[in-house]
Amino acid sequence: MEWSTRPARPDQPFGSWADDLAAAFVRLEPRRIAEDSFAGAISKVDAAPLQISLVTASGHTVHRLASHIASSTDDLCFVNLQLEGLGRTSQRGHEQISAPGDLAIADTTQPFEIAHRHAFKLFCFAVPRRLLPDALFDHPQLCLSATETGRALSRTLASYAELCLSGGQHAETSALIGAHVAELIAHAPDILADLPAEHVHTPVLLSMMLEHIARHSDAPELNARVLATRFRCSERYVHRLFETTGRSVGEQVNEERIAACTRALLDRNSAHKTIAEIAFTAGFRDISHFNRLFKRRTGLAPREFRRAAAN
Repeated sequence: MEWSTRPARPDQPFGSWADDLAAAFVRLEPRRIAEDSFAGAISKVDAAPLQISLVTASGHTVHRLASHIASSTDDLCFVNLQLEGLGRTSQRGHEQISAPGDLAIADTTQPFEIAHRHAFKLFCFAVPRRLLPDALFDHPQLCLSATETGRALSRTLASYAELCLSGGQHAETSALIGAHVAELIAHAPDILADLPAEHVHTPVLLSMMLEHIARHSDAPELNARVLATRFRCSERYVHRLFETTGRSVGEQVNEERIAACTRALLDRNSAHKTIAEIAFTAGFRDISHFNRLFKRRTGLAPREFRRAAAN
């Protein structure tokens, strides 16, 4: 089964994507992240007791809402194997950041959000909830890319998915593969010890930190110490990671904040807000410091920038 969406009308940015998601998975609500055009495709195969899908799409978020759940009898969990892009799954207070090779879990019986800021590709294993242990939901962050054993499991799951989606398998063979995949996913936490962040591959951990900054740059206290605590590593290690980007942690945080202020100053719905309010909302606490950074970044003082935008 396949679905493909390429909307032509600007007032319908997702076209039939919401219906495609419902047909392939469960009822979900897509929401835009950027104004870019959207395209998405899903290929799905039955591998009882689960279904395997390949999803490729432009960046966007999907939400499982309480209203969806109230009218649903589904008892599925999505176990998403990230192939390309960086994903973020939020549910029950857990935030899972998935780099390529990682697994993220979303229980369709409770609200969740799955977000991709940019184009992505993933395998989705739709597994009945009863086949997965409760312990899996206590630690839903499954960074398989962190260890050689985890990477081997990731490659195994991807190979099984590709085999089933190739379409050359008998139903009995697909069922055997599906049962084995469900068992591998159920035992995935046993493969991953309580791993210190220093053991995670540098590109993976850096991507996770950059994504965290992008989402939480409005937190005034966000700095290297906060990142070290959040990702269980030393501040020195955080600084070493950011040296590879050419920016310090503080510079990266300020870049995100200035970008947020720029968007707000261009937004007519924010015309009633003072520049100080916009700066404070973005996470700045020193207006003089904000003014200097903004002018260095844009070439104009915030007030001049707003006036130029209005004209």
